[in-house]
Amino acid sequence: MSVMTDTTSGRRTDVSTRVLLLACLPAVVVGLLIRVWLTHTPLSALNADEAITGLQARDVLRGRFRLMVAGNDYGSTTETYLFAPFLAFWGGVWPLRVLPVALYALAAYALYRLARPIFGRVPAAALALIGWTTSGALALMSLHAYMGYTTGLIAQVVALALACHAMRTEHRLGRTAFLAGLAAGFAVWSHPIFGTVALLALVAPTLYRRRAVRRWWLPLAAGGLLGVSPWLLFVARNGWPESALPTVITTYPERLTRFVTELLPRAFGLRTHGGDWVGPDALAVGVAALVILLSIVGMVVLVVLKGAPTVPILVAGLLAFPVLAMYAPLGSVADARYAMPFLPELLMGLGAWLLLVPERIRNSPWLLVTVPTAWALLLCVPVIHQQVGWEWLDPNADATQVVSELESRQIRYVAGDYWAAYLVDYLADGRLQAAVHQPVRLEEENDTVNAADPSEVAYVYQDGMTPRPRMPVDRYQQLDFGAWDLYVPIGS
Repeated sequence: MSVMTDTTSGRRTDVSTRVLLLACLPAVVVGLLIRVWLTHTPLSALNADEAITGLQARDVLRGRFRLMVAGNDYGSTTETYLFAPFLAFWGGVWPLRVLPVALYALAAYALYRLARPIFGRVPAAALALIGWTTSGALALMSLHAYMGYTTGLIAQVVALALACHAMRTEHRLGRTAFLAGLAAGFAVWSHPIFGTVALLALVAPTLYRRRAVRRWWLPLAAGGLLGVSPWLLFVARNGWPESALPTVITTYPERLTRFVTELLPRAFGLRTHGGDWVGPDALAVGVAALVILLSIVGMVVLVVLKGAPTVPILVAGLLAFPVLAMYAPLGSVADARYAMPFLPELLMGLGAWLLLVPERIRNSPWLLVTVPTAWALLLCVPVIHQQVGWEWLDPNADATQVVSELESRQIRYVAGDYWAAYLVDYLADGRLQAAVHQPVRLEEENDTVNAADPSEVAYVYQDGMTPRPRMPVDRYQQLDFGAWDLYVPIGS
């Protein structure tokens, strides 16, 4: 079988590594400053889903090892094992902010490794930096400690890079196949959306290497089984998983439409969480349409200019739309998290247009200094400012006050709604136990609280929610802490 090569891919430029890193510095710093700003706005308030990550990480320290997100039939627990050593020494909000950002930086580096053999070092670094701070919504997502998302994105990009490599050369094909299968299997375990796109990326090399049974098919299958084995073990113990219920009811055509008109504009910083366009509507709509069109058409241009090694990007990038639209939960577009599996392919499509730029510009360090920095400032700052202005505050002050109040009254048990009780449980750093009405994540803790004397259990809810305590409401004192309502037994 002939080897497909690209004689220009991966070509080194005259830019030294030192100059390359220095040129990257402005965009890296701007991205960090945007995240620091976000951590001091209401947008980044810690939520119960992140609290569950922290609580499960503490369970790891106690010897409780889970394969999936507690209470879920999907979603890997990789982050809990990565975060656990840090939570042994530090508590509170910051470990659940700093560590996700570090993982997201690793995802940006994986994107660089995908792009480098295709574009060269300077354009690849520029694309990675745009991926580092693509928009306000995705910068915010990089701060959230959601299990399976950033690690799933990393695995997807690795699988895509290995798929391109398998189209490029036969050298050590068996190892490439095994690692590609491992990455795709790990992506499936992490979250189905990343696993789906990773598998789509492997379609092209699998067809191209269809006769290489021993050097492609077998190691690919072995790696895939190993990567997905935690999920398979969970299924063997607990039965076939049930699909997650969508929070927004949509049809298949509606989801396809929302991907283009709502999800991706948010992912590119042109719509707010609530759906408003950033700036003049006509201008924002036009820019969104242009960026999305250039991204999609760019994937075709990439194949035309770079040939077979880029076919996996085109296949995964185009098929992701109709295939991911089959998942009903992806009708939810507000926080742009479901744009993450589209991002690597779309950014590679945008990168294709750099190939039409003169080489002296394409390989200039000034490209790194200017383009990613300008992108971050234009597509992150306005959308954040439109939502919160120039606020600088502690978004978790109210929840922290709830914890302090409970501790001052020596209350050890708290119950309430999901978003309030688990958040307070995590912030209390092991000094409380929590029960929730629905959905229950930590069943043992729930049973302990429900078995406790009702006069020893406080209740916490989101502001304005109707309480559901075990004793009559008039036997509780209601305290208002901004976003949270606390009900403490009278006399406690």
